[in-house]
Amino acid sequence: MRFVIALCVALSGAACGGAQKPRSTGMQELAAEIDAESADVARIIHDLRADCPRMALALKSVFARMSASFDRARTAQKDPALAKELTTYLRSYDDVTKQRDAAIEADLAENSTCARDAAVRDTMMTMPTL
Repeated sequence: MRFVIALCVALSGAACGGAQKPRSTGMQELAAEIDAESADVARIIHDLRADCPRMALALKSVFARMSASFDRARTAQKDPALAKELTTYLRSYDDVTKQRDAAIEADLAENSTCARDAAVRDTMMTMPTL
């Protein structure tokens, strides 16, 4: 008899769509967004390394987006479960982030024109951080 009841419960759940898929917390998407913004910074610094005024302007635009993303990340960090989930997703980008950081450093080496440009330096000082 118990088997019949268990079978009926299982079948009724399957008939109604079964277990509901858990709602996304948005942390995977937020981590991907932060990674994409990091990629934008590296691309801008590389592509515009000979055009300092355009570099500074383009970086300001990305930094504004990054600031909004980082604000959402800081809010998520107040919840231990979300903080752990976001950290896990962000860590999946560690290797590519290290490569981008090295490329940025190379593009803004001491002898590069834009590393000495006041607008670029001032803009870089406003880069948001977590």
